[in-house]
Amino acid sequence: MDKEENKFDFFSKVEPVRGFDEVVRQIQEAISSGKFKVGERLPSERTLSEIFNISRPTIREAIRVLEAEKVVEVKKGVKGGAFIIEPGPDQIGKSLEALIRFKNTTVDEFTEFRLEFEGQTAYLAAERATTSQIESLNKIAKQIKLQAMDSNFNRTEYVKYDILFHEEVAYASNNQIRVAIMLGLHNAFHKMSIDIGDLENEEWQLRDYKDIEAIVHAISNRNPQLAKKKMEEHVQRNSEIMNIYKEQANN
Repeated sequence: MDKEENKFDFFSKVEPVRGFDEVVRQIQEAISSGKFKVGERLPSERTLSEIFNISRPTIREAIRVLEAEKVVEVKKGVKGGAFIIEPGPDQIGKSLEALIRFKNTTVDEFTEFRLEFEGQTAYLAAERATTSQIESLNKIAKQIKLQAMDSNFNRTEYVKYDILFHEEVAYASNNQIRVAIMLGLHNAFHKMSIDIGDLENEEWQLRDYKDIEAIVHAISNRNPQLAKKKMEEHVQRNSEIMNIYKEQANN
């Protein structure tokens, strides 16, 4: 093993069968443990091939997987290579979305988490939101009202703005972990939000947008306790209709 390879002695050789999976795992682990920093280049394809004792095509496959997962960015040219990039909230959210889907999370589990999480997120938003974030929340609330009162109500369009609202509250909390979790939560239940439309009526639509108006009003007026209370009421109301949908889907 040459001098460059010695620098990466935290890696271990892998078995050839689906070896790229193990290469991906070890590189991700090395990044998460701080062995590699954002912006740093991974060892060359040749070096990785020798370190892992596996073919270069397998290394290329592993790099493609890491690139698709937005763990690395591949640059061409003399100074090119695979560079570590900082994961955005959307990437973390996708991981959470997958977990929720594959674990068959129940509505009750989802609601239990959302009540505390989104309530506290609204609380923090009331404390920390910038002027521009409050303006964004008010604009989204107006769009939701327009959608709710439209005689040609479009459920898909309404859900789009509803999800955007919850995400914007998370951004207004100015906590990137909360943003990532919110993205994962709402992406996972986006389809259900569309499907339950048949259970909702004009009265529900008006109640829903009034909930959102009340939350935005509390955040705009820097009232954390009220923002938390109104968000919890909103989440609880939506969970009730989700439960009805689940019961009907199972019958």
